[in-house]
Amino acid sequence: MLNFLKKITGSSERALTSEQRAFWDDNGYLILPKFFAPETIAAVNAEVRGLLEHRDRYPEVTVDIISGELSGRRMRIADVPASAFSGPVKINDLFLDSSVIRSCNLDARLTQVLDELLDGDPMVCNSLNFLYGSAQTAHYDSWFMPPPVKDKMAVSSICLDTYTDRNGPLFVYPGSHKIPPYLFPNGSIAALGYDLAPAQAYVAETTREIEPVYFYGEPGDVLIWHSQVLHGGAPILDPTQTRRSLVTHYWRAQDVPAARRTRLTDNGYVLKREHQALH
Repeated sequence: MLNFLKKITGSSERALTSEQRAFWDDNGYLILPKFFAPETIAAVNAEVRGLLEHRDRYPEVTVDIISGELSGRRMRIADVPASAFSGPVKINDLFLDSSVIRSCNLDARLTQVLDELLDGDPMVCNSLNFLYGSAQTAHYDSWFMPPPVKDKMAVSSICLDTYTDRNGPLFVYPGSHKIPPYLFPNGSIAALGYDLAPAQAYVAETTREIEPVYFYGEPGDVLIWHSQVLHGGAPILDPTQTRRSLVTHYWRAQDVPAARRTRLTDNGYVLKREHQALH
C-alpha cells in the first residue's frame, strides 16, 4: 500500500511521484497520511458541531437518514429529529454554504493531486459529511453519479476521526476499476432507479478473488479513490463510536459547460447547483 505524498514546493512541480501514479493506475486508490493539519480538522469538526447546535445557520442543507425509523428519508436539517444525529446520517453538500468545508474540498495541494489523477482541473459536484460509519454495502459511485466523461471522477474522504474495526472503517477493492462495468438495461453504467440486484450479483462474481483493503485512517489522513473502484463501509460494531469524515466527489471541470461551473481557486471549481430535493 502506497501511502505517502511528495512534498510540493512549487506550482510547476508534480504533486505525485511516478511510483504513486503507477500505484493509482494499478489499484485505483491512494492514501495521503497527515495531509491536513490538526487545526484544519478541528475547524471542520467545529463547523459541523455548530451546525447541529444551530441548524438555522444553513437552512437549505439536507440530511439523508441511514438507519432507524426514518431510514431512507431526506429531510431539511432543521426538520431532522435530534435523536437521528446519534446514528448514521449523511449531511449533504455543505460545500454550497460553508467556506470551512470548501477550504478542504478545494485545498490547493489536494486539487493539484486531483488534477493529475483526472488529467484536468477538479470540480466539486457534491460533498457528504458523515458523523458515523456508513455501513454501506460494496458499490460503485458511478451507479449513482456517473461522470460526464468515462472514468473522469475521483472521490476524496478526509478523516475527521480515528478509524478502527469498531466504528466501521471504509474498505476498497484494489484494482476493481479495471473490471468492465456492469451495464444496466438502458446500456448505461448509471442505476437510474433500476433494480440493483443483478448489478450486485455481477459485483460478487467479478470481485470474488479480490481481497478488500480496510482504511484505518487517522484525523487528517485522506483516501482518494477512482470512481470505478468498488468500496463501502464495514459494519459498525460499536454504535456509540463516531467515524466522522468529509467525502467529496469530483468531476473534471472541462467536462461541464462553463455556465454550470464556478472557479473558486487556481485550479478548483464547484458545480453550480441547488441543494438536493427532499424525499
